[in-house]
Amino acid sequence: MDNNDFLKELGYLGFTVRLKRLSDAMMHEGRRMYSELDVDIEPNWFVIFKLLNSRGQMTVMEISESIMMSHPSVISITNKMMDKDYLISEKDKTDSRKRVLELSARAIKMLPEYEKIWQAGEYGIEKALFGLEALDLITTLENKYFNKGFAERTIKQLKTKKS
Repeated sequence: MDNNDFLKELGYLGFTVRLKRLSDAMMHEGRRMYSELDVDIEPNWFVIFKLLNSRGQMTVMEISESIMMSHPSVISITNKMMDKDYLISEKDKTDSRKRVLELSARAIKMLPEYEKIWQAGEYGIEKALFGLEALDLITTLENKYFNKGFAERTIKQLKTKKS
């Protein structure tokens, strides 16, 4: 990275933008990799494939809660997957407002090929992170953040300074 990186100069104020930048770079690289491998999926779809393969049919809300992503984000991903014929959507038998999703025959057929890519991808990511304890770090960050985020701390700091 460039020593002229303004986000680094911002310190903690640049933290979320730096995380987003890293995430965007990894997603872009994932898209490029899938394109080079002639695989017709998006980098963030793997989690839906793996979740539904592991747990079977699920509603959008259940998926959202299982991966702790917003309902609109899950809808966006799953709609794209349905457009590519990787998911089947049916109305819930007990509540017609809910959609139940499951992997399509195409998705099930492609899973062994995708699993090989994801296993290799796990190795690639681990090596790209140079053996850093990245998973432990992100878990610690998530635990601390979801216990008490920056907004609450910031407001408390502002109120303390006024006193």
